[in-house]
Amino acid sequence: MLILIGLHVVSMISFEHLGLGEAIWLTFTTITTTGYGDFSAKTTAGRASTIVLIYLSGIFLLTQAGGAFFEFRILRRERKRRGEWRWDMRDHIVFVNAPADEPGDYLRRLLDQLHRSHANFANVPSLILTEAFPDGLPPDLEDDPLIVQLKGRFDDPAALEAAGVDSARVLVILAEQEGERLSDSRTFDIIHRLRDRGITARIVAECVDDMNRERLKRAGASAIVRPLRGYPEMIVRAIVAPGTEWIIERLFSSEGDECLRFDVTVRDLIWSEIVLTVLKANFGTLVGYADPQGQPHSNPPPHAMISATALFVLVDETQKPTSASLQKLLDRV
Repeated sequence: MLILIGLHVVSMISFEHLGLGEAIWLTFTTITTTGYGDFSAKTTAGRASTIVLIYLSGIFLLTQAGGAFFEFRILRRERKRRGEWRWDMRDHIVFVNAPADEPGDYLRRLLDQLHRSHANFANVPSLILTEAFPDGLPPDLEDDPLIVQLKGRFDDPAALEAAGVDSARVLVILAEQEGERLSDSRTFDIIHRLRDRGITARIVAECVDDMNRERLKRAGASAIVRPLRGYPEMIVRAIVAPGTEWIIERLFSSEGDECLRFDVTVRDLIWSEIVLTVLKANFGTLVGYADPQGQPHSNPPPHAMISATALFVLVDETQKPTSASLQKLLDRV
């Protein structure tokens, strides 16, 4: 194209006796089909040059170049949609695998919780490495600019390289089947491969069978969580606040620490005084209360004046408060 433009400029100077600037202006207004008419070829040789160099060759090449450019953009967009694009990402979150059931809904809720957290993850991009979306991301995810996918398997080193696992902030390994114990074997394999690459980033892994937790820890998992498809916040806690997922899991069980409700009557007491009184009596740790309308509240301000019909207390095996003993303690306050 540049050669044709140069030849036409030279032809206009030679045959039409135009200046350099006028010849360039005529060439570009002709090749772009603008044609202002202020300059035009008048000699036979000049017109023949324009026909051959611009009309037959130049405009054809320009059209081909434009078509190739738009075709490339369409192809690139389609490859991105199908997960075939090699992304250049850093300091991102890599999700390996996707849940077998309703993956779009689960990942949408998980990422929404992650972006709304108070730990500065609102603008952190995420990449999903999976073969579960051959036709592109589910409708729940496809319009989010912070979420992309890469079609590939965890045991393919090229896929791990393309996912940018070496420069990721956090890697999350999801169990494909939340009730299938064999999922832990694949999770173990993924962790082992990642640590073999020398990756030092945190690895959050889902574990189906509690008996496999120690093996996954020894393989290199930084945090282990149960696959709770109805509660994606567990994964979010493990990402944004390491260690809190362990505390929350203990609260889900009836072993160890347990959050209990005690029906008592509280009238116009300062929250910090109630908390300190219950702690000193070794009755547990207050985490919230229910107001006279039955509405629960968690972590109120320390100087808040509250009235309550129930208290929510975190207790362990050694702490044995009852509603009666708590009421007696509060009456003294």
